[in-house]
Amino acid sequence: SVDSTRRQLFGDLAHEIRTPVSVLEAYMEAVEDGVKTLDPDTLALLRDQTHPLGPFSEDFAALAQAEEGRTAISAQHIDPATLITTTCAAGADRYATKGVALRTDVPALPMIWADPHRLAQVLANLLDNALRHTPPGGEVRVTAGADRDHLTITVADDGEGIGPAHLAHVFERFYRADDSRRRDRGGAGIGLAIAKALTEAHGGRISAASEGPGKGSTFTV
Repeated sequence: SVDSTRRQLFGDLAHEIRTPVSVLEAYMEAVEDGVKTLDPDTLALLRDQTHPLGPFSEDFAALAQAEEGRTAISAQHIDPATLITTTCAAGADRYATKGVALRTDVPALPMIWADPHRLAQVLANLLDNALRHTPPGGEVRVTAGADRDHLTITVADDGEGIGPAHLAHVFERFYRADDSRRRDRGGAGIGLAIAKALTEAHGGRISAASEGPGKGSTFTV
């Protein structure tokens, strides 16, 4: 029901923000008690705790909207090849910084009826996810194809891979196969959930496949 979904969303939100809020409270108390001073190291730590909360709240609002079907899809005729190439180019610097190769193999494609901003967000979230789980020296490849009825976009990496027990859950909000390692990398844990909701808002499907840990992952829209 809508009520149970809302309760779950609030529970997830409380879980996600509990750690940074606890750290902030502890350090504020320490400063008030004179145990800590607001030196550059303490200020840097406090900034590290608050930095993810702004983007997280924006992502959370976007997810809530998308899952409740309230996301406005402003469809138009678009060239998917151009959209894919542009979105990949926007992420190229982050890939270069980590030392992960980002390769695209996108032929000329027929025009499609879709929301360019939402579709770009789907691809950007898949690229972020692939980068997060691919070590330096690895590769992420984006391919696309079309038949008479469907456009297919694939984001494949040669990174960590996904175990069978986790594969069915990767599109669930806040799902994490390894909590501590995910937190070290950043990410709110809802990028794939947003990608799923936005894909389905277009009437599309999204899926994940992996041969297992260490064997990479493939996400298909």
